[in-house]
Amino acid sequence: MTASIRTPTLARAIAEIAEGGLADRIRLETAARIVATARRAAAQAPLPAAAMADPAVQAVTEIARHWDAGAVTALEYAETLPVAALERLLRAAPRWAAAFAPRMDRLAA
Repeated sequence: MTASIRTPTLARAIAEIAEGGLADRIRLETAARIVATARRAAAQAPLPAAAMADPAVQAVTEIARHWDAGAVTALEYAETLPVAALERLLRAAPRWAAAFAPRMDRLAA
């Protein structure tokens, strides 16, 4: 006896795994989280000019700045990024996040 999959979310997840698209979906979701986090962090605890000189910080900041949160979700925005911009965002995010280490007290409040 075979059971059918009745929830669209479960069916979509299984299809993504079967088609090998899960890794791409995870990358897009990660990019969306980075963009949303970068926008929130910039509003709450802007980085000093010295940190902004880091190319990784510039990359994340620039990509996040172009997201129109009123028009599309962060995930929808990430889906529109060219592959090169997506790769750049994902590579730069750890250094961008490290630039906030001295400012974590401001973000935690």
